[in-house]
Amino acid sequence: MLLELGQLTSARILALPRDRTVFLFSVGPWEDHGPHLPLAMDTLEAEALTRREAARLEADLPEWNFVIAPALPLGLESNTGSLALTVRPHVLRDWLVDTVSAFTREGFLHFVCFSGHMGPRQLTAIEEAGHMIYKRTRWIRLVRRLTHRAGPQVLPYLVSAHSALVEARTVQASPFFLDAREHGGRRDASVALALGAAPPSPNLPAREWASPSHWGRILSRRRRQTAGYWGKPAEASAAWGQNELDQQLSAIHPKLLSVIRGADPNLLFRSWYSVLPPNKSFFKSWVIALAFFALLLSWVYLNLTALLAT
Repeated sequence: MLLELGQLTSARILALPRDRTVFLFSVGPWEDHGPHLPLAMDTLEAEALTRREAARLEADLPEWNFVIAPALPLGLESNTGSLALTVRPHVLRDWLVDTVSAFTREGFLHFVCFSGHMGPRQLTAIEEAGHMIYKRTRWIRLVRRLTHRAGPQVLPYLVSAHSALVEARTVQASPFFLDAREHGGRRDASVALALGAAPPSPNLPAREWASPSHWGRILSRRRRQTAGYWGKPAEASAAWGQNELDQQLSAIHPKLLSVIRGADPNLLFRSWYSVLPPNKSFFKSWVIALAFFALLLSWVYLNLTALLAT
């Protein structure tokens, strides 16, 4: 059964079977995609994928309940510097942890988050939230291993659905930011047409990347010189957008179905982005703390040296 979280009473939620209910979230930044697409394009796509995936899961698991939460503008990264509504990394991570924790305290187990933006820090923050949920049950998992007891097959988990779409070559090519080949171009405009989120834009000219080189685009982003769209929105079609959505779901659905049936979510929904320290939520804080600690050790060493020399 498909249910809308925002329309349910607390009594209706608490009446749902804990082991057969999945909560699905969709998040993403609001940002400029050019004159032809709405600011909320990323969250609209995430919400559409969430609903379509919930429908697919319901077809495979008719005895289950799939609770769809309202889409939220929680995105860490943007492709443009002109107008982007983003949040700090820990905001997205902590919102997911706190929300999922509220439901796990009531005994619910299954949680999925779709992201309208596949940037390194965005996916890493969602994966960090999942890891924090996972760590809360590490003692149960350890006892099971030591005692060779199976126990309940499923413990609470949160998966980052779009992490399943990240390829190793993408991480190798651009490990610390999403070097999008287009933004608001054929791909985004086609998805918008498929969702009915925007009219056709046949009169918009093709635009190139901010720079032909990868490092040039990094500098453009740092200087906030990227704006509007780049790509070929005039070539967009609803059929092409529909195919793009179907391809994403074809990669996500079998893995998510396996996790719901008991597979390890950390094996199927983890990107290499989350392995890289600069993508972590508090990386800058760690750097500052380590620098302070190094200065403190240097100060102690110099003072001890001077004291012993006297």
